[in-house]
Amino acid sequence: MSKVEKHTGKTKQEHPIDRRSFIRTAGAGALVGFAAKNAHASVYKSILPASILGANEKILTGHIGTGGMGRANLGFVLQRDDIQPIALCDLFGRNLERGAQMVSQKFPEFSRHKDFRELLENKDIDAVVIATSDHWHCLCTLHAADAGKDIYCEKPLSTSIAEGPAMVDAVKRNKVVFQGGNMQRSGAHFQEAVQLVWDKYIGDVARVETWSHDSTNLDGIGMGEDDLAKYEAPDYGIDWDFHQGWVEHRPFNTNRWIYNFRWFLEYSGGKITDWGAHLVDIALWGMGEEKQPKRISAQGGKYLIKDNRTTPDTLEVAWEFEDYLLTFSNRVWNPQLLEGTQSDHGIVFYGTKGLLRVDRGGYEVIPFPNNGGCEAKKASGGQLNEPHWQNFVDCIKSREMPISNIDVLHNTTRLCHMGTCAYVAGARFASGASFKDGELPDEAPISGGAMLEWDDASQKFVGGDGDATKIANEWAYREYKNGWSLKAPYRT
Repeated sequence: MSKVEKHTGKTKQEHPIDRRSFIRTAGAGALVGFAAKNAHASVYKSILPASILGANEKILTGHIGTGGMGRANLGFVLQRDDIQPIALCDLFGRNLERGAQMVSQKFPEFSRHKDFRELLENKDIDAVVIATSDHWHCLCTLHAADAGKDIYCEKPLSTSIAEGPAMVDAVKRNKVVFQGGNMQRSGAHFQEAVQLVWDKYIGDVARVETWSHDSTNLDGIGMGEDDLAKYEAPDYGIDWDFHQGWVEHRPFNTNRWIYNFRWFLEYSGGKITDWGAHLVDIALWGMGEEKQPKRISAQGGKYLIKDNRTTPDTLEVAWEFEDYLLTFSNRVWNPQLLEGTQSDHGIVFYGTKGLLRVDRGGYEVIPFPNNGGCEAKKASGGQLNEPHWQNFVDCIKSREMPISNIDVLHNTTRLCHMGTCAYVAGARFASGASFKDGELPDEAPISGGAMLEWDDASQKFVGGDGDATKIANEWAYREYKNGWSLKAPYRT
């Protein structure tokens, strides 16, 4: 039986149609939301049709962003026999060449692009892999979904609370499969740990801690270079204006580009959206993703690091839910921990019968005998990326929703943004400047933080300190600039 015949009853010759068109048009249903809790399965179902891709047919991919994570993803793809990259895109000529060198060792024919919109015009592409600077994740996803491409997008999902709903709508409206880069969800030991929380193995949980600490020296990332002409040269090939995209345009500096963009509030949120997107994700998975916080507070500042970043070097964020408290802690200048704590990152669930600590190295249950306790348990960590990519490939073929689907990643990223909004809402500047209309002054906050109330119905901050609430909402819903828009065709 031919591939089309098993879906339509007609042979390929009787009813010719290309496979991308088939996948785009065959489904009548919309993606559904969260399903029953089962940490060991891809439980987020859809009612999309089965894919026309055969069991032995390659998935053809386009890769938007071939920097560090982009090339890491290329490495995972090139290890597989069921995926073939046929198009690469990067604004940085050197990154594009490095990605091309990797692909050419296995596949000699593929296209190269500087503009992701050109890549998306290729109708042979089944799925795209997005690994750009964070502030491009949204626009790349919107364009890719409208082009009918399945999507693998690195975390964090978005750069503001406003972007998330637009991305959710685009993915569901176009009925494409979306997998986020929160690969910890595919780790067996993370799944087992979450199952223990669900089963109340450690009793009722009312406190969850997450943390991520670094050993950056006090010079941090330095002050960067300002020589745009050098980096516009053909051997580098950066298009600085295009790179900045929808955010307020700033003078060129190498720290605002490549890896270090994440330490600037215009493009990302610092550690809370970098590592917090992984850690908070597991906390929410364990405690119930349908729950939303009532209050959010943040405190921190740029106390020690002498560089040009605008994100804090020390940060504490707390989200107060109806029945538990979640916290995130970060310092980038000293990773030392109390004796007995085994990792510079992790999650701890505190229950009435014991605590459960989990990180990429494994999990451990430590009983609390006063309340009846539980048995001690531990397990080592395992593979994360390989099963995560397998889940994405399986879902492309089955049309199920992946384990880190668009609903999951939007929910996690939104909470991380709430923390950034709370920090920004109380930002203080050495010059006495302040945020205005959602725009950041030309200097880094020396400290920040406020207590905010969240209204889930309106998706806005409400009540509390009027000035802080106003600033938080302006930052959460800051407008697109420079001709870009969240509404199709996304460019005016």
